Amino acid sequence: MRTTVQQHNGTPTLFFDDRPAFASYLWANGPTVDGYPVADVARAYAAAGIHIYAFDVGVGGPAPEWCGPGPGRDGHFDFSAVEARYGRIIEADPDARFHLRVHFEMGRDAGKWWRDLYPEACEVDSRGRRSTQSFASTIWRQQAKAFIRAHIAHLQAVGLADRVVAYQVGAGHTGEWVKGDTSMGTPCGDYSRPMRGHFRVWLRRTYHDDVAALRAAWNEASVTFGTAVVPAEAAQLTTDHLSFRDPRTEQSVIDYYHCLAELCGDLVVDFCRTVKEASQGQIAAGAFYGYLMELAWNAGFFGEGPDSSYTTTQRSGHLGLSRVLRSPDVDFLVSPYSYGFRGIGGLGCSMLPLESARRHGKLVIFEDDTRTYLGPPDVGFGRAPTLSDSVAILQRNMAEVLTRGMGIWWLGHAHHIDPVQEPAFGPLLAQFQHLGTWALQLDRTPSAEIAVVVDDESYYVESLRNDLDLPLIFQQRLWGLARLGAPADTYLLQDLLEGAVPPHKLTIFLNAFYLDPARRAALQRQLCRDGQVALWLYAPGYIDQAPSLDTMAALTGFTFGKGDRPWPMAMHILDFTHPITQGLAQDLSWSAGGAIGPIFHLEDPEATVLGQVVYSQGRCRPGLGVKAFDDWTSIYCAVPNVPAPVLRGIARFAGVHLYSDAGDVLFASRQLLGVHTVTGGPRTFALPHEVEVVYDLFADQQVAANTAAFSATLAPRSTALYYTGDAGLIPSR
Repeated sequence: MRTTVQQHNGTPTLFFDDRPAFASYLWANGPTVDGYPVADVARAYAAAGIHIYAFDVGVGGPAPEWCGPGPGRDGHFDFSAVEARYGRIIEADPDARFHLRVHFEMGRDAGKWWRDLYPEACEVDSRGRRSTQSFASTIWRQQAKAFIRAHIAHLQAVGLADRVVAYQVGAGHTGEWVKGDTSMGTPCGDYSRPMRGHFRVWLRRTYHDDVAALRAAWNEASVTFGTAVVPAEAAQLTTDHLSFRDPRTEQSVIDYYHCLAELCGDLVVDFCRTVKEASQGQIAAGAFYGYLMELAWNAGFFGEGPDSSYTTTQRSGHLGLSRVLRSPDVDFLVSPYSYGFRGIGGLGCSMLPLESARRHGKLVIFEDDTRTYLGPPDVGFGRAPTLSDSVAILQRNMAEVLTRGMGIWWLGHAHHIDPVQEPAFGPLLAQFQHLGTWALQLDRTPSAEIAVVVDDESYYVESLRNDLDLPLIFQQRLWGLARLGAPADTYLLQDLLEGAVPPHKLTIFLNAFYLDPARRAALQRQLCRDGQVALWLYAPGYIDQAPSLDTMAALTGFTFGKGDRPWPMAMHILDFTHPITQGLAQDLSWSAGGAIGPIFHLEDPEATVLGQVVYSQGRCRPGLGVKAFDDWTSIYCAVPNVPAPVLRGIARFAGVHLYSDAGDVLFASRQLLGVHTVTGGPRTFALPHEVEVVYDLFADQQVAANTAAFSATLAPRSTALYYTGDAGLIPSR
């Protein structure tokens, strides 16, 4: 059997040979030689029609296969238990297939033997401590690839290869390409010999072996390619220009983050290419990767380290996403859903710029690791306190998966989605599997009229402090964007610059800070036409070769002023007569939370001012404005985390179709509409066009026929998912 990812009805889809399939999995603890700890759970998932099992292999786990030298082993690998272990799953489900999560991180316990053998290949942090392997270690990289080849060869030899649908390659903490200590904590990395050497090679290539260019960029008269080092902790943790790095004085840090990102992206691609080569293209390959919408958190957020005000984004491996998306050897990307707001009323969204991944042909697999009511009250992670809340959250996540054309795996053990402990989960999973398979026939092309754009390049010029990314990206998508009443597609800015993103009525730029003249011109070619509306947040275009208000003006069409004293800025509305602000409450205001700087305001007599930003010394300056041009309209907002009522007014002004203004979490595609509500009650939904039938997929009943609008009464703390389309496609019972 050959497993591939192919475009099908508008979205990347899992294929077994020539048959499309809904990518649905059980992820649970792996088998041992003596048995399968979750065999009863596996049988329950199999009864629901779910037959793919994701579990961990490689370094670590109950029977590590990359385990070091020993008697009877071929080098560092021991595959003697593979056939017996995998057979335990087959005993529970004869139709079982395997998604192997291959861990290459030489962690504190399982990888100690490797670190003892290769101490010079290990990462060194800014405090001089050695930890796990360096991402730059060529010894580790070559051995990891050798493991992939040997593992696949063994599976082929024992007749199990046809059951393997995917290899998911992983390093870093939990295999997610984030170093637990030097990405999520205060110490910085990587100061090892392999990384220093890799950085110097990267610099030679980047600066075309021109030492004068390197010295000019770094503003260091004596640096050479042979003496350049990874920037010190103080340089990484501080900035010269408030919330930003100034390229004139901090290019060495910017370069190091670029180097790290490209290295990790290249590792993902290299490992996936090895899977493809070793399996002759028979097995899909992918990784946990691309968490650009999420990584404002840190070890303190998870209770795994001291409280920290630093973000993980720049020091993780995830900023290499563009390289990974452009690789034909990467078939899928996996992400847990956001940790930011998981409970009732929250949003179960992927950590990826999802539609960019889909545009590049990558299947995105949604990890549903919901902590249901089965877990203890102190388990955290948005635990649902009751069975009914657990069901509503699982349904909400499924609505996200189906409307966005993703695959999904559910955690089936401990305090997660266990049909043995809670029999009600069995029929729910069977319904999800049925709907996922049925939805393969729908048009799943991304179709939102709002595009939300994040720029991977702009992260390099930000401070490592998370007080900007938290309101600007992390919270903005979980609060305001989720509740504005219309769907929004998320993209990388580079895809928009390359013309890979179709025009949208409204484009929201979260962090378009770092634009040179070529990128700025490309953006204007794509945006400034066809009546499009752009919403710019905080500091659009502020950094080119240096921070500049002139480059902000060149990008947005507004003229600006700024204040250089950081302060927790806030926004309130001044004009309630404009179409954007009509009907808003006079007491509506919002804040960015922490102290951010500079603070920008409008100094443009031609702009229509709707609100003002308030900051240090009680300064009140125009901070929300609109400016119309011949072929497009520009809107600027100085304070991020814009609330849903304001976003709804902007969307309505841009001509975006609004399904509802009730403030519920809403999902929509061409033929599906999902809503997750806290209050419940009567709702009326407006559809983009008349449809033959509106059908409640979770309740399995018709709601309306031959209509462009319908009404429903939602239960409090619930989720509904409606099919809106031709009557002939209603799913069979």
